Amino acid sequence: MLVRNIAMASWFFCVVLLCWIPVASSQSIAMDQLPGHQLYEEASKAISSVRAAQIQRPHWSADGVFYFSLDGARMQVELATGQISEATDEPEQPKKSAAATRANRSRVARARQRTTVESPDGKWKAIYRNFNIVLEPVETKATPNESANPIDVTTKGTEKHRFGTACWVYGEELSQQDAMWWSPDSKKLAFYEIDEQHMKTYYLTTRNTQAYTSLHQEQYPKAGEDNPHVALHVYDLEQKSTTRLQLDGPIDQYIYGIDFSPHGDELIFHRTNRWQNQLDIMAADPVSASTRTVLTESQETWQNNSPLMQYLKDGQRFIWETERNGWKQFELRHLQGHKINALSPDAEYPCHRIVKLDEEAGWLYYTAFSGETPMDVHLHRVRLDGTQHAKLTQLPMHHSAFNISPDHQWFVAQYELIETPPATGLFNMSGEQVAVLVESDRQAMTDAGLQPSELFSFTARDGKTTLYGYLDKPRGFDESRQYPLLINVYGGPLSNSGVSNRFRAGNPFCEYGFLVARIANRGTTGRGKAFESATYLQLGGPDLDDQADGVRFLTQRPYVDGGRVGITGHSYGGYLSALALLKYPDVFHVGVAGAPVTHWKNYDTIYTERFMRTPQENKDGYEVGSCLRFADQLKGKLFILHGLVDDNVHPANTWQLADALQKADKRFDLMVFPNSAHGFRYNSLKWEYFVRHLRPTPSAQN
Repeated sequence: MLVRNIAMASWFFCVVLLCWIPVASSQSIAMDQLPGHQLYEEASKAISSVRAAQIQRPHWSADGVFYFSLDGARMQVELATGQISEATDEPEQPKKSAAATRANRSRVARARQRTTVESPDGKWKAIYRNFNIVLEPVETKATPNESANPIDVTTKGTEKHRFGTACWVYGEELSQQDAMWWSPDSKKLAFYEIDEQHMKTYYLTTRNTQAYTSLHQEQYPKAGEDNPHVALHVYDLEQKSTTRLQLDGPIDQYIYGIDFSPHGDELIFHRTNRWQNQLDIMAADPVSASTRTVLTESQETWQNNSPLMQYLKDGQRFIWETERNGWKQFELRHLQGHKINALSPDAEYPCHRIVKLDEEAGWLYYTAFSGETPMDVHLHRVRLDGTQHAKLTQLPMHHSAFNISPDHQWFVAQYELIETPPATGLFNMSGEQVAVLVESDRQAMTDAGLQPSELFSFTARDGKTTLYGYLDKPRGFDESRQYPLLINVYGGPLSNSGVSNRFRAGNPFCEYGFLVARIANRGTTGRGKAFESATYLQLGGPDLDDQADGVRFLTQRPYVDGGRVGITGHSYGGYLSALALLKYPDVFHVGVAGAPVTHWKNYDTIYTERFMRTPQENKDGYEVGSCLRFADQLKGKLFILHGLVDDNVHPANTWQLADALQKADKRFDLMVFPNSAHGFRYNSLKWEYFVRHLRPTPSAQN
């Protein structure tokens, strides 16, 4: 999965490759030497001082009082009257029982799987070692296991045919951090078999600053190439036997999302085809090896690979997330395969997430994008039988930080808009506000002259889709001046665009003399299936069109200089930044592209084929979305940065674009980071580049 957020906060020393135009030379300028840096520092400090309206240690008492802490003081509010005062005689809060967690859920490196998993009873450790699985007894004073000996569950594993682990693409794109799973009674161990013997190997050089380099190799399946072959096995500790499950389907399908059912009688797993437009939730009998289908979801484009599946206490019913009607909805289902009832209305807005489930009381609380703009989140509730659905929040704002009273008569919520700092209020279940518990301190913002972000909207070129973005302006903004515009982009499919209706006190980088905007293009999440699927088979098409059209919309304003427009992003954002300079050279004039994909044939199967199918099936889509095809159209200043040990977006992406630009006799700037992977810091370089080529004038120097 392409990275959405990369920390870029400080100067990072690196090696420079000169491609006709030197970037870092004796004239390089660190951020603290850029014109307007003092204004940037002042704005950063002022923005961080704007206090959000948050409460701590909430406590609903049985006598009709809600207690909370604010700035170190303990406060109380009478639920019946809304009267707020300092807390007196607060009853003791009941102690929370420790939540049950799986044993030894250790952290795992990105795109990898855990190598050790302890059994629930604490008596065994399943260990991935030398491409195989060994069970080692755990002996403690509390759980003596003296008679047990290590067990070799598998013995035939090799580097490219392994047991008890998965692979890079499963870890990266399917979030598969586990490859061994214990049954709840600790009597069975399920595990992966991964066969990569038929796959091509990708090599990366490491130790690039040493006299002799090393090689890192990965069986990285690129779009249209062979996938790993996956099998599932179950080892029975009592019988000392292994059963291979009957998965059915093509050999290169995806098997993931694996775990035993709550009662341990079945192994539940996700199965999806290579196009990823059909998802089956499967249940396997670990004894007979037979499988059955619990449910199937399908889409014309791509199906969400990992919908919510939250079990109820009986271990048979579960809350399921579906987009069957084109909008994310919740429903109650049974492991035997049938739908019990809907939990959200058949409305034209997507649900968001579960807030609270109270089975004893029979209530489910969830959020949905059901406000006046499609970015406003509201609180809803419904009975578990699907009745008495209600939208609880009524203010035309974005809501978050919910707290529901145990008697289901009251709730606390934070509310805000992009230009309105948050406040926290107490509400009854009719949505009426009983009390304002705390409001944000706006004085620091006012004193500093901060400009809150502006939410703007425009119509996409399809003539019907409303798109949103936000625009940040410097302090002392003057409409009679003209400012260069900088677009901060990620924009990839299934991504959170970073545009919401939550309060923003401004952007300190504007103090260098920029207007900075972010645009939520088609293909990003939270707007329903049709919006999310607009870029299907055409990445780099509608998503980039929307960025260009957003710039055209903003440059109609007299204070936006349409001749000085920059764009920057990393990973997918780097891809769109580079492509913007090439496909829209008259709209975008300066670009800084970090670790860009430059042709989708270079990226992995699971991510790329979900949205583009294979290069063999969608040749035109791959070519139209390729930076290489448009290399001869470069007019502006393009700065590309890449890490030499990037095992996600391989450096070959940048080498291919460099080659195409050189063949087209185009000048560009390039910097490599010899020992960096996909994430690296280059803030100073980026802002120096934009200051140099977009020539902003800080407000204080006007």
